[in-house]
Amino acid sequence: MKPSHLIVIFWFIFSPFCFSQNTSKLNTAQNCSYMKQIEKEMICEINLLRSDPSNYIQYLQEEYDKARLEVAKYGKGKKSYSISRSYETIDGREKLVKTDTVWNNINEEELKAIEDLIQELKKMKPLSILQPDKGLYSAAVKHAGDQTIHHWSLGHRGSDGSWPWDRIKKYSPKMKDGNENLAGKYPEPTAREILILLLIDSGIPGYGHRENILNPVWTHGACYSAGLHEGMYQWVQEFGNAK
Repeated sequence: MKPSHLIVIFWFIFSPFCFSQNTSKLNTAQNCSYMKQIEKEMICEINLLRSDPSNYIQYLQEEYDKARLEVAKYGKGKKSYSISRSYETIDGREKLVKTDTVWNNINEEELKAIEDLIQELKKMKPLSILQPDKGLYSAAVKHAGDQTIHHWSLGHRGSDGSWPWDRIKKYSPKMKDGNENLAGKYPEPTAREILILLLIDSGIPGYGHRENILNPVWTHGACYSAGLHEGMYQWVQEFGNAK
């Protein structure tokens, strides 16, 4: 039996800032001809975070101040909910083993998520720097194309029944496992904006997107900026663990 994977169904989240720091050590995708510039910036931004988690807290200050002000002015905020589903591979087939619906108040949850993130980053040691991988990039492009045909309604499961780790191992056979983040925002965001949205992960059970980004086992990554679809600028992030 394969360990269960958490699939987060709701991924549209919101926030700001822009990519500014760039070193050769962190900008591992700088020479990847298959990536757009903003995708290279996303890899560098993730590496900036992973190389020194506690130092990245400075980029959260604007969102933290905004969240505190919202709670002070408007209280807990409106009720909202998110859904996550957990699957296990049993006898070669993916089976749903758990569905969670989590209710929260929007303003209160945003502040709680940021405070939780800050505390987590304060305690973290540096993580591995991600190397780019063309196979992971192909998996991201493939799923984005599938999503576009289906109006970005698929979540993480492809129309062919594939899961992120299936696509990752298919397009990058050197990976033994992997996972995926999806994000959307309007107006057009910077790489840092998308990363901070996924890190805060407000309202997502278990902060699954954050957990992906900060998972110490990953050795490689790829990001695909899919453009404007269904009113959102869509992103796919892929993470892999090389054999």
